[in-house]
Amino acid sequence: MTKLLEWLLGVSLISMAWGLVTFDLLDLQLPPQYRELAWPIPVYLLVAFGCYSLTTVGYRVATFNDCEDAAKELQSQIKEAKEDLKKKGLKM
Repeated sequence: MTKLLEWLLGVSLISMAWGLVTFDLLDLQLPPQYRELAWPIPVYLLVAFGCYSLTTVGYRVATFNDCEDAAKELQSQIKEAKEDLKKKGLKM
């Protein structure tokens, strides 16, 4: 199962449970306090997902590995390319 299918399954299950509680589709006769509590749950989940996403991105940026060897190799290749282009008559 791909990550997309896992997320879609989770969101659909939560949405179904939210709809059942909020709109009382199964005639569960829940107290009105439960229905009032269920209305803002999607907003809370959206805010929680945003916080999780920001934390994940921040952590990945903070622990990003530098590749010094690859950077040196790339700089030398750029230098070689510039010299080759100068030999061919390109002015930079």
